[in-house]
Amino acid sequence: MLAKLLSKENNLFFLIFVFILIVTIIGLPLDLLEPDATLYASISKLMAENNDFINLYSLGNDWLDKPHLPFWLTAVSYKIFGVTNFAYKLPGVLIFFFGIYTTYKFTKNNYNTKTGIYAAIILATATHSIISNFDVRAEAYLTAFMISSLYYFDVYLKNKRIKYLIFACLFSAFAIMTKGIFAMIPIVAALGGELLLKRKWNEILNPIWLLATLLIFIFILPELYTLYVQFDMHPEKLVFGKHNVSGLKFFFWDSQFGRFFNTGPIKGTGDKTFFLHTILWAFLPFGILFYIATFSKVKRNLKKVIQKEEFYSLFGCLSAIFIFSLSKFQLAHYTNIVFPFMAIIVADFIDKLSKNKNSYTKGYAVILWFQNVVAILLIGFLFYVMQPEFNFLFLVVLAFSIFIFWGIYKSENNSIQKLFLVSTVLFLNIYTFLFTFFYPTILPYQGGVNAARFVNKNYEGKGSLLKKINRHFAFEYYLKGNFKRIDTLKIHQEKGRIFYIDSKELNIFKRQNVNFKIIKEIENFHVSRINNKFLNKDTRKETLQIRYLVEVQ
Repeated sequence: MLAKLLSKENNLFFLIFVFILIVTIIGLPLDLLEPDATLYASISKLMAENNDFINLYSLGNDWLDKPHLPFWLTAVSYKIFGVTNFAYKLPGVLIFFFGIYTTYKFTKNNYNTKTGIYAAIILATATHSIISNFDVRAEAYLTAFMISSLYYFDVYLKNKRIKYLIFACLFSAFAIMTKGIFAMIPIVAALGGELLLKRKWNEILNPIWLLATLLIFIFILPELYTLYVQFDMHPEKLVFGKHNVSGLKFFFWDSQFGRFFNTGPIKGTGDKTFFLHTILWAFLPFGILFYIATFSKVKRNLKKVIQKEEFYSLFGCLSAIFIFSLSKFQLAHYTNIVFPFMAIIVADFIDKLSKNKNSYTKGYAVILWFQNVVAILLIGFLFYVMQPEFNFLFLVVLAFSIFIFWGIYKSENNSIQKLFLVSTVLFLNIYTFLFTFFYPTILPYQGGVNAARFVNKNYEGKGSLLKKINRHFAFEYYLKGNFKRIDTLKIHQEKGRIFYIDSKELNIFKRQNVNFKIIKEIENFHVSRINNKFLNKDTRKETLQIRYLVEVQ
């Protein structure tokens, strides 16, 4: 009876999505990683505590970099649930899961239900999707907003109901208020590529796009207002070392085109092949398949465009990869925003392959089995060198996954479909390992988190940092009570305050003849930049820095 129940494909899909949810929930309470997540969390914390939803502050100064929407959502979450890891991550995770749903709906509308389910599973289980739901940044929001916008634009084009155009413009505005106007490039490229290839000239020249542009502008007015109030109304403020800095100019130009041409106040360096090889691991276990699937899609439409196929996904992902590759700003999590498009291309490839096996079949099997074996060996190696503490939860999840594996084996799916499902469930086990063994082993070495908790317990309301030296975002975020940033020339006046400092800052205390006492030495490692010596339990001590909690006497 149980075997018959599990053999039904919909039941298997349901169990896999339950597994995805379990893995995500396990990651919610884990500490945030420095520096980005703790920076965004501390900005949102200050917004919630001050009830100030207009101004963004960091390090005691006006902060001009990212738009407001993720901070607004996080601050509201803090208001409801309190300032916790869970409250910080929850809005991004919920919105990302909405993006999974709209990816399914878009794919179902343009292909079929099974391909839609495949696309949703692929998006939800890609390695950097899982990591981004643990280390939440703007990309968790942006991924969902972009695919949701495209979904509603597609629905509008199919039935011409104005409410869908409004929803499409609203989600486009959300994307802009998350990352800036460059978020529109993949959306516009996806729409333009689809309509151009299918020669839908009437749609391209339709005046409705002027209305869409107007609607998007209206929807982003809250962001424009806050930037104007915080920066354009105050030319006396010192931002990026300059006065007369316009928040609106930064939003429309410097933060986007300035970064692309590397002429803005925030500069970067990069390798033009970065995203091409990053996709191979960030989109695991489907990175290699994405390139094969893209090649297959282009090849079959090269001589004559198949009108029944959709090309939103192809132009959406390729345009973003091209733009990112030309830019000097290249970080792995930037790839996340086109994961829905990539997931759709791969899902279509797997569905077609399962219905009509061809020359790709053997390569498909070799790639997935090779990745599966390497992943298992890697986890075994990490377990051996890290020697993590035992976590019973992993065994519970493993038992659940074995139950699913058995269901896949008993199902009536063909070998192509079974291998896809097996690889998905296997990687979900690997992510469970990350959240039950890997991260719980390395996160305790974030000195700022441990220092803040020590101060909260023993010196609540006395935690301090020096101005304009090191950032220490984790200490600021996890600290409770009357936190202060102190100018280096005024340390003497802060008797009884507890400072979290590194060796460089300790020398400042000594040079200024501050009367202080070291109350605790704290081990620290930048866990977002792990290396082999740190992973190895036997050599980990050699990689640790010492930071200090000192009390001014």
